[in-house]
Amino acid sequence: MIVTDNATVTAAEDLIRKHKNERPEKPRRPQELSARYEQAIRQYQELMKADVDNREQRVMLYSEIKVLGWCLGRDEAKVVREINTPRK
Repeated sequence: MIVTDNATVTAAEDLIRKHKNERPEKPRRPQELSARYEQAIRQYQELMKADVDNREQRVMLYSEIKVLGWCLGRDEAKVVREINTPRK
């Protein structure tokens, strides 16, 4: 959809500018990415062992793991293999 209304475009640009100014976060370092990646895999594996239905949590963690793996430059097949390999 193409928006041609100037007021709508201006409002959207203002919203983006405000959001950027309120979130001065720095990108994560590779060490932080790697640590979160490992932590998320452990959490995912614990959820897989749980007796309760936690599909939403599992899907969210799985997605986060795949994105973190992508950020770390890992092959998708390797990420999936690491998700399914038991950890201690």
